[in-house]
Amino acid sequence: MPLPSRFSKNFTGLLHATLAFVLLLSVTTAHAQKDPALYGQGEKVFKGNCAACHKPDKDMTGPALKGAKARWEGKGDIYAWIKNSTAYLGTGNAYANALFTQWAKSPMTANAVTDAEIDAVLHYVDNYAPPAPAQGGPVTTAPEPESSTAWQWLLILGLLFLVVVLSLGGVKHQLGNAVREVEGKQPEADLGFWGNLGRWAGNNKGWASVLGLLLVVFMVLQAWDWAFNIGVYGGDTVEHYKPTQPIKFNHTLHAGKADKNNLQINCVYCHSSAEKSKHAGIPSANVCMNCHQAVNEGRSPEGTAEIQKIYAHTGWDGKAYTGTPDAIEWVKVHNLPDHVAFSHATHVSVGKIECQKCHGPIDEKMDVAEQWAPLTMGWCIQCHNETEVQMAGNGYYDEIHRRLKETPMGNKELREYLEDEKITVKELGGWECAKCHY
Repeated sequence: MPLPSRFSKNFTGLLHATLAFVLLLSVTTAHAQKDPALYGQGEKVFKGNCAACHKPDKDMTGPALKGAKARWEGKGDIYAWIKNSTAYLGTGNAYANALFTQWAKSPMTANAVTDAEIDAVLHYVDNYAPPAPAQGGPVTTAPEPESSTAWQWLLILGLLFLVVVLSLGGVKHQLGNAVREVEGKQPEADLGFWGNLGRWAGNNKGWASVLGLLLVVFMVLQAWDWAFNIGVYGGDTVEHYKPTQPIKFNHTLHAGKADKNNLQINCVYCHSSAEKSKHAGIPSANVCMNCHQAVNEGRSPEGTAEIQKIYAHTGWDGKAYTGTPDAIEWVKVHNLPDHVAFSHATHVSVGKIECQKCHGPIDEKMDVAEQWAPLTMGWCIQCHNETEVQMAGNGYYDEIHRRLKETPMGNKELREYLEDEKITVKELGGWECAKCHY
């Protein structure tokens, strides 16, 4: 049965209106949803240009940026304001001047960004949500069982051998007494453990001498190994030195790899003298404040509390330095004897040695700095014996490299080092006493 023409028209109009509404709703929803690509681009631009003074959702040195585009709607050109706030204030815009007055008359630094990048930043801050706090407590791992060492097995085998020998001696003694009883003689008295041992040694002087010598050598070696590690911290056999610091500076967070959501700050940013001086240097609180003047919150309540300690030492109240600064008394972790001459500049700038070579995985495993390597003379000597000198592209060794590579027949002794296709620190004098003791 066909529908009446008027009903058909009304139905068609209703259908068109419904479709238009659904289309409009889908477009609006699509615009309201977070665009992952645009969000990621905005986050990158925000961190590179805005994060020093602004947070998406909280006031800092400047106002929170979430909703900034809506607040500027109909009041001025937000793009011109972001690109150069000082120049835009000259236009006399009322809203811009009100912001300038509200925020301590401190204009923004000019930003070399495009309109598209500004759109990305505004999209990022409008859709920003703070990361959820980590669930659960700290992850703990069960301690690994200690493996038995060679000397423990030797001791066990020695005791077993002694038990067997004494047992056989006791059996022999009983058999002898049985024979004496048959012969009508008085049995020999039981001499006990030490008596039997002494009698066995008297009857077997050769074996007793060998076993006694082995026992003495074994005890001397154990005493040597024990004395060799006196005062040594770090390494594979002793506990690492890990003193409590006045501020819990997390090296893993600050120097760790960026792909693990860490900051990947270069070591020499804080230890600036490592490339130029004997000492790596301990950074002052002013170095910390280069970042933490803007970053006032950590990734956990504990981290925020540690940042507040920096503010207490520098006298920072969140907006200005109002208190009396005092030095942070860090506890030195790596200590060498006074008669050892070690230069960070020689190893870092000339030797091109990575910090982790001596300090261990400080960027991956150390929430608090600790002494990873034993730093003994033997450890240093072994490193000099194994480490190849990086001559290619290293101006310090240009002349040595020229002599070794370009001299056809001369410098025979130097050219002998190339037999294994590498030159170690030892081969360039790294085992000379005066290199470290002068």
